[in-house]
Amino acid sequence: MPIVKYIARRAAIAVVVLFGISLIVFAVLNLQPGNPYASMFSPQTDAATREELLRKVGYYDPLWLKYVKWVGRALQGDLGYSIQLGVPVTAVIASRVGNTLVLTVAAAVIAFVFALPVGIYSAIRRGRVSDRLITVVTFGIMSIPAFFLAMILIRVFSAQLKVLPSSGMITPGFAGTPEQVTWDVIRHLIMPATVLAAMSFATYSRYIRSSTSELLDADFVRALFAKGLSRRSVIYGHVLKNAAKPIVTVLMLAVPGLLSGALITETVFSWSGIGRLGYDAAVGRDYPLLMGITLLLALVTLLANLLGDVINVIIDPRIRVQS
Repeated sequence: MPIVKYIARRAAIAVVVLFGISLIVFAVLNLQPGNPYASMFSPQTDAATREELLRKVGYYDPLWLKYVKWVGRALQGDLGYSIQLGVPVTAVIASRVGNTLVLTVAAAVIAFVFALPVGIYSAIRRGRVSDRLITVVTFGIMSIPAFFLAMILIRVFSAQLKVLPSSGMITPGFAGTPEQVTWDVIRHLIMPATVLAAMSFATYSRYIRSSTSELLDADFVRALFAKGLSRRSVIYGHVLKNAAKPIVTVLMLAVPGLLSGALITETVFSWSGIGRLGYDAAVGRDYPLLMGITLLLALVTLLANLLGDVINVIIDPRIRVQS
């Protein structure tokens, strides 16, 4: 099957899944008891005016009609207006998505940079004391709640050592050169990125260990060692190349975990991103904004999976024939 047809089929499946997700989330949000638009009205607003405004926004429409109207607007790039902020949902999301992107990319890079050597070393030393120790440590890190780790880092590095800021993205009122501003943002980024990276580090390292371990027992690897090639050249020149497919897959599948972890991390550290925005929208029952955020996260997840499929096809063209 040509790669274009393969990608087109995967993309078509992703579109169907996205519509399914939007339908389920829309129904769940709109079937909640209470009136989410109540915060729009002041106590002095009379009942007649309230009823007129509620009919205008379609509050009394049947659920199926609400969804059809929402889909029609969404296909045109209109996700409605935020109930709390009174501005277009797309504008609110656009103002925060860059901040979350910076945080998640930094966390993914940190997690992978540390997980790659740890996973390879654990695979080489599999079954030995060092491998078992690494296993215990990685599972221990995996079991620590993100908010608890965040509190520990804040206490140690902010309250006690006073070397890192405890919250925010930039020091309030800070004015300096672009280099100084960049460094100030990096200082604010270190702790939330570390917490988010810790949530992925264990998963990355275990998958890298598993993929590398299987290949170290392969016949072609033994043949390479028999030819006198060094361990370094065999692992980095041959083993990792063949282990790239499962590693890429797990990296792409880790995207939803990073995005969901950003909700907790951004809330604890007051990082002004999509996660914090989603929390505020849920607390304030801002359903249009919450729907827009959910749709964005679902879209990013599906695109990450699609990208993983495409990269795997490039790495191993046999997938096109098998799929």
